[in-house]
Amino acid sequence: MQGNGVTLAIDVGGSRSRLALVDNGSIGARVERATAELVGLDGTITTGLAALARRLHDSAGSPRLPAIGVGMAAAVDSAGIVLQARDFGIPRGPFIRDVLAETFGVPVLVENDANLAALAEHRLGAAQGEANAAVITLGTNIGLGLILGGRIHRGARGAAGEIGLLLVPAADADQQPGEGRLVDAGPLGRTVSRAPAGYAWIEELVGGGALAAAAGEAHPRVFAPAALSDPAIHKLSERAIEGWAMAIADLAVMVDPGVVVLTGGVATDAAPLLNVLRRRVAELAGFPLEIRLGSLGPDAELLGADLLARAFLDGGTADARAGLSAQSVGGLR
Repeated sequence: MQGNGVTLAIDVGGSRSRLALVDNGSIGARVERATAELVGLDGTITTGLAALARRLHDSAGSPRLPAIGVGMAAAVDSAGIVLQARDFGIPRGPFIRDVLAETFGVPVLVENDANLAALAEHRLGAAQGEANAAVITLGTNIGLGLILGGRIHRGARGAAGEIGLLLVPAADADQQPGEGRLVDAGPLGRTVSRAPAGYAWIEELVGGGALAAAAGEAHPRVFAPAALSDPAIHKLSERAIEGWAMAIADLAVMVDPGVVVLTGGVATDAAPLLNVLRRRVAELAGFPLEIRLGSLGPDAELLGADLLARAFLDGGTADARAGLSAQSVGGLR
């Protein structure tokens, strides 16, 4: 891939948003904020994110930016348009793409964050050499980037890989005021759900945010050794392993990936339980599956955003070399 100078890489997550200047794969100046801190009076992060990006760029001496790559915890189509608003501040539509393009006057490439993590792990990390791989992001929510035939699989609308929205049967336990309802998913616990009646989404039960809420303030990191010594937290970790194993087993029989890569902060914390997860997946799927931890750590999405931007800058080779559409562009000038 050509040396096209410094790109701005952005990763917008449900809890944290991170921005970095990346020089040919090397992350330089960076900044991180709680995503909630970026939400403005309009209820979205659009203006706050652009302002934070501008401050990072200026504080680093305003290097020339040929392109910006953005990963978001949302389904994104091939034009860089968010398909569904997220309740933590991501608006539906092209607004984040277009405001960043207007702010910097450069092309802005937008993708789902799990797709970018998959791109980075496939090109640089634990999924190298695998024609078919699944990269699962375990953070506040649960995401999935699918590599099929050596290319990112986006689906017809860009919504492929929303594994966190797998439906789990759940009975209504009580009526809650406001949005959502309290449901009981049996061994996967109780939660307030926004899923269709009779179900909960699996990330509402065993995503990092759900686990932290169930553990309470005393144990913000559920899989830390000190937390696991608490019998109640140990039981919560067993619930997480069961939920993750169900999701991976479903994925295995539908897609048959050569390897499953787990990335994100929750996956890193849960590394000591990886063999337990492997055994349970084999029991549920009926065959063993290669499950690895990602090798790029929390920077996978940022590195993927950089790869996406550089693939676009390489012009006609972007599709073949990156396996992602280069159409997610705003603000060409």
